[in-house]
Amino acid sequence: MPTLAATLRHEIRRLAKAEVSRALRPLARMKKQVKSLRLGSRGSRRALASLERGLRRLSDRLSVQSLRARIRRPSAGPRVAPRVIRALRDGLHMTRREFAKLLGVSPGSIFGWETGRTIPRGGSRARLVALRRKKGGAARGRGRQGGRGRRGRRTAARSGTARRSRRG
Repeated sequence: MPTLAATLRHEIRRLAKAEVSRALRPLARMKKQVKSLRLGSRGSRRALASLERGLRRLSDRLSVQSLRARIRRPSAGPRVAPRVIRALRDGLHMTRREFAKLLGVSPGSIFGWETGRTIPRGGSRARLVALRRKKGGAARGRGRQGGRGRRGRRTAARSGTARRSRRG
């Protein structure tokens, strides 16, 4: 049989353990909060560093572009608006492919110019302005009257064969 002293000792230990555990619960909660704050802070620091790098890249690019703009002027020469390019091509009755061949560029360049995504530069702009001033002239003969329609097919009037009906 246990003695009274042993029983009291056991009971005191149990009560002390419960009291300490109750007192440490808020501390454990705080530890978890501190851990989550540290993780959040680490993520924020990484995001901030990434944004700072991006800002540095942009400012470097901007300073390089402004330096280039001071060195040479890319916009030297008359500007040609996208609608003007489209109107010129339509006035000549040319497909993008034909117009591109005339100017010595790709059809994709013509598309970019007409939609305003890109602008004609250098020799292309000079040829475009010259063509605009000339307003076709000899180039007009290369349009639809040249024998091909918009999609590269021969037109009925040009090919010399009239359309026949399917019935007979």
